[in-house]
This record gives sequence, C-alpha cells and structure tokens, in this order.
Amino acid sequence: MSWNDELTKIRRLLRDPDANIWADDFILQLFNDIQKDFQHRTSVLEDAAVQRIPGLYHLAYMHDWEYNYLPASLSVFYQCLNQHDEGVFCHRWESQVVTAIAADVSDYGVHFTQPWEAYMGQVPGDVLKNRFPANMRNLKHIVYDEKPIYKTTKKAVSSADPSYVTVEGTPFAYYEYDDLDDSYVLYPRPSTAFADEIDGSEGPAWYIADDTEDVTTGTIAVRTGDFASDNVGAAFDVIGLTNNVFMIYDVDPINIETASDDGDYPDFLKKYIRYGVISRAYGANTDGRIQSLSDYWNLRYLAGAEATKRFYRNKNSDRDYRLITGGASTRRTRRHPRLPDTYPATGP
Repeated sequence: MSWNDELTKIRRLLRDPDANIWADDFILQLFNDIQKDFQHRTSVLEDAAVQRIPGLYHLAYMHDWEYNYLPASLSVFYQCLNQHDEGVFCHRWESQVVTAIAADVSDYGVHFTQPWEAYMGQVPGDVLKNRFPANMRNLKHIVYDEKPIYKTTKKAVSSADPSYVTVEGTPFAYYEYDDLDDSYVLYPRPSTAFADEIDGSEGPAWYIADDTEDVTTGTIAVRTGDFASDNVGAAFDVIGLTNNVFMIYDVDPINIETASDDGDYPDFLKKYIRYGVISRAYGANTDGRIQSLSDYWNLRYLAGAEATKRFYRNKNSDRDYRLITGGASTRRTRRHPRLPDTYPATGP
C-alpha cells in the first residue's frame, strides 16, 4: 500500500479529507516518527546480512573532515590509520614525536589503508575493522564461519591479551571499535586468505579484470564494469558463510518520502501505525485538537503494539508437537497402563 493510500485512510479517520487542518507534510512527519516508535516497542522488522572478511570498501579516508568531500554516489568508506588530535599517524612512535616524548616505542607491524592489505603476507600493526550494516538498529545474533561468537569489550581483550592486535586465529568474540565509529573488530583476527583468480571447478571468481564468463573463470561475482548489457549480464555479489560473518539484527524503518513509497511494515501492521498518527494529530496544538480522541486512538495504538509484540514472541517460542491417528479421539480414556489379557492372574 502506497503512502498516497495511507494518507487517504488517515484523513478519513481524522475527518479532514480536504487538508483544512492538518497539512500533508505534517502527517508524513508524524507517520515516520510513529514508524520508529512502533519498531522500538515491538522490534518486528529484522534483516540478515553476510559480510565478507576482509571487507571491501569504495574509498579510504584519513581525516574526519575528508568525509564531507567523499563522492555522494558511493556509500562504503573506510577510515584508515590512526587519528591524533588534528593529525593522522601510522606508527606508534609518531605520536610520541608530536607530544615531545622520546620515540622509543616499538610498533606492532605494518599499516594499511584498505582492510585487504592486512592479508598480503605481513603482520598488520592495526586491528581489522568491519562496519555494521547501515540499517542496523540492534544486533540479535552474529556468527563467524557458521559458529556463534559473543560480544566483549576492547578493555577486556587488551587486559587479557597484550598481543590482541597481532594475534591470529579463529574468532570467537567481537567488540565495538569505539562509541562513535559504527565498526566492530573480530578477536582474534581471522586468518582468511583469498585469491584473485579461481578456477571454474573450484567456485566463483571473486575479482577478475574482464567481463567474460567461461569455464576457466567461473561465475563473475564482482566485476570491474558498472553497466549491465546483453553480453555480460548484471553484476552481482555472492558471499558465502565460510570464513565470513553472518548477522541477524533489528532495523530502523525507512522514512516515507514520496507518494509511491510503500514502507517496510506488512499491511496487517500498518493499521496500528495509523492509530498512532491519528493520536498524535488529535493531540497536536492545532484547530483540530481533541484530547479525548487523542487518548482513545493512543489506547488502540498501544494495544496494537502489545498484541504485535506478544504475537511475535509466541511465534518464535518453542512448540510441542504430538502425532495422533487421524480421526481418533484426542482424549485419553485409559489413565494407567494395563497388563495384557493373557497375563496370569495373581492373588489369594
């Protein structure tokens, strides 16, 4: 159902079909706000993602101010190296020089501007950051190589293992890089390796220079060209679960912007969003303010949110199943086991 249809229904319930009291933009703002509030109360919108390790990024940047000058047509960026006050440094001793301290600290290893460079045969001197999905609101489940990993903190990891930057192995935990950067770090650093050319009998060719698909290169998963045609088809990205991260998470609903937008919620839940919008509209400081109607529609909105939460909670709960004969009575007539009729009688 498009936003235009939703607006018609909302205006009918508001008894304002000609927009004499509430403007379309005002109702749209209320709708987007109620969408987020409903998701916050119920967490019904979920998504799943598989992330390649190491991740692929369009561009890398160093300074915070560079972010505003990145191409608007791209969206996946990696902030590389280390920030120190208003500067950027690679090696640890550089920060000592800036602060007039004797540069006697040793470095962990080499530094990189793109995550894949950490797997070029050298010991990396920085942790390998991976970005959470852009639409993630709350992480529910995360696995690496089809095995669950748990959440920890950078403080706990660094306290237990001073070599956490360089240690390599199979990840069993992850921690958030910091409070401002929407990234996480796997611990220990996975020893994932990848090849530029893979034979067709072994699987997809991840990175190739041309657009020709044959038995040598296999399926083209990531192509250098940006345009699809009859000869090469559409470019796509295939990511498996082996040696990669799989996560399930809550998402924030996408804001409605145009009349043709449909929204993320299924149709059977959109009526509760309408109830919340109507409650907010009747409670707003306008000529149509009627507090009693605002309270009435708010009760219906809250009841719908609670019913939705209960429905999804029961939907995901464990169930007990019992196999019975078709047409047979489900009531058990014999409450206790009986001995066979041929069993010899005993007694005085």
